[in-house]
Amino acid sequence: MKDRFTHGFVSGIVAGLVPFAFNYGTRALEFNTVVWADFMGLFILGRRPDAPLEWAFLIGVQFGFLGILGSIFALIIPVISSKRILFKGAVFGAAVWFIFFSLPSLLQVGTLEAVPLKTAVSNLVGSMLWGIALAFILGWIDSKVSQKS
Repeated sequence: MKDRFTHGFVSGIVAGLVPFAFNYGTRALEFNTVVWADFMGLFILGRRPDAPLEWAFLIGVQFGFLGILGSIFALIIPVISSKRILFKGAVFGAAVWFIFFSLPSLLQVGTLEAVPLKTAVSNLVGSMLWGIALAFILGWIDSKVSQKS
């Protein structure tokens, strides 16, 4: 039997490795000024993380949250169909990006900083890559489970 929630959770966490590498890679190349852990710091600590333990905690929270988002995606897919799932994953990732870039302003929780266009684009690409990886991994897990049944 398929456990959509668990499959989505695992897919979301594993897919999180893709934007993690992309975000920190673009930051190292000075193409990105804000990584996802910065957003987690804003929401949880009220500021960017600055100590190694804070970074480790917030990156763990980030992966856990990506697992939750993966579960939501997995539960939505049967309702909207799994045709063109990679496209739907990219759109889901873009929606997550839009929400996360809008929330600090909407909720008036403070801001990280005014982000340059290159940071916004970099984070959008990272979110879409996560969505595509999420959809791919979820499809792979589902096919493996179907083969065992």
